[in-house]
Amino acid sequence: MAVTIKDIAKNAGVSVTTVSRVLNGKPDVNIETENRVQEVIKNLGYSPNSVARGLVLRKTNVIGFVVPDIMNPNFPELARGVMERAEHYGYSVIFVDTNHDSKVEKKAIKLLRSNQVDGIIVSFTEANQDELVKLKKESFPSVQVYRKSPHSVLSTIAIDNVASAYRAVKFLIKSGHTHIGHITTGEKTQSGLERLQGYRKAMKEAGIPVEDSWIQSCPHSAEDGEKAADRLLNADGRITAVFSSHDLMAVGVYESVYKRGLSIPADISVIGHDDIGISKYLRPKLTTIKTFKKNLGKAAVDLLIEEIQSESPMNREEIFQTELVVRDSTRAI
Repeated sequence: MAVTIKDIAKNAGVSVTTVSRVLNGKPDVNIETENRVQEVIKNLGYSPNSVARGLVLRKTNVIGFVVPDIMNPNFPELARGVMERAEHYGYSVIFVDTNHDSKVEKKAIKLLRSNQVDGIIVSFTEANQDELVKLKKESFPSVQVYRKSPHSVLSTIAIDNVASAYRAVKFLIKSGHTHIGHITTGEKTQSGLERLQGYRKAMKEAGIPVEDSWIQSCPHSAEDGEKAADRLLNADGRITAVFSSHDLMAVGVYESVYKRGLSIPADISVIGHDDIGISKYLRPKLTTIKTFKKNLGKAAVDLLIEEIQSESPMNREEIFQTELVVRDSTRAI
């Protein structure tokens, strides 16, 4: 019988999540624990091939990955993690980009299942909750990644968006800022809703009343981020800092600040979220929140493999923490 991640966890006396983190090379695992897990892996002869041979219930060795927008800078890194981890298990990946179209999402699921993939990783919105319910009801191995649905019925790999945004805004408050604006994708997206909650939580704890004009919603793009920042800065000239729920929108905030003849961070501090590739090449380099997207992709595949091996849906949730990356776009006042 093939060795599974569960076997490793049992023999090492740790959780499956800890084994996954060791396999993903995450730095937050105690060195003693990591060595113990690695020793068990060696003793049990765990390898990608042995796992693939053990997946007797599915024989195509292909999984599907459905993303809402491949142009979103977050998803290529997530996809790279999925690809690398799938290859580790001897799997190929079929990608489908739905361009935020719920009808295309439904077609994608039908297409992948007709091609007899062994399992599917999705990043769906609430609009297709019925599709997620159907996948679970039919016990089809599936994992939701990056986006955590409040009504999730599938196993999920996601980040703690509330804590993440809270960390960003708390940093600004500790830096002396009290007039802090928030550019958000709004309550129609789960990440936007949760990061808005984190923003409000930090402001409330600090005793800072939030004015309506301080929160500006817009689609996820640099152009729309600029327009939202224009509305924010036009509405209140006291703003000294802006938290953007996505780095791409923060790029637009830069443009809005600069065309006013202001500077970053001397006049306006800016902090983003996601740590996309361009963030460290902006001038000044963008302070942001690192979400370890590649690791999320790898963890999603690990969990999907467990779902494939399981006799019934596990409906497990793994929430990953983020990290504040302080660069040059923020300052204390």
